[in-house]
Amino acid sequence: MVDKNVLRAEFSSRLHEALTAAGIRQRGRGVDVHGHLKNLGVVKTTQAISKWLNGEAIPEADSMTALAQWLGVRREWLEYGVQPKETHQESGINAKEAGSSTHPTGRAFGKVPLISWIQAGTWNKFTSNFENIQVESWLSCPVPISQSGYALKVRGDSMTNPGPGKSYPEGCIIFVDPELKPTIGDRIIASIPRANEATFKILVEDAGVKYLRSANPQYPILPITGETLINGKVIGTFIPE
Repeated sequence: MVDKNVLRAEFSSRLHEALTAAGIRQRGRGVDVHGHLKNLGVVKTTQAISKWLNGEAIPEADSMTALAQWLGVRREWLEYGVQPKETHQESGINAKEAGSSTHPTGRAFGKVPLISWIQAGTWNKFTSNFENIQVESWLSCPVPISQSGYALKVRGDSMTNPGPGKSYPEGCIIFVDPELKPTIGDRIIASIPRANEATFKILVEDAGVKYLRSANPQYPILPITGETLINGKVIGTFIPE
């Protein structure tokens, strides 16, 4: 599971890096940030800004966008650390298109489609023509991902671990790369026989036989047959507040 404290600290470090590069003073930095955001039409309390600078909180979408525009960095870099750091304009791409939440041009900047579990079951049929598919939105992936990568919103509690170890509660976002070959112990997306949608499981092996296991022990272990298809390896996750 992603450690929220680590995410906040890493964001704070990038924010300070961008502020320093923009020539914003160290002393009284929060006041300067407050003033610049206010000029952009985003009003936040100095207490909220102080939490950003101290690694205690991450800005909401409106503030994150305003900060990135003001500091001349890409929002994906500022929020997740996804390279490149430079703005869309500096990269020669139209900023309006690259920031779109509905158009696949954003994939060049680490954006992937949030698709349905039914689509995930046959994703290989869609990856060559993104323009002809319907997706919920396009999300910034916090880690490197191939051009055929996608995101899913976890449903149910089969991957919620009641004990120690990684857990994926209902509603969290997982990022999947179909081009990576999974190994034993990896979290994967698979299509199983007689199911019309994909499933999220852990790839395990016992006595040389591979199975699909849930993180929640209340769910049964599923055998891998000749009809089972592995549709991607989970490479990252995001848990909304």
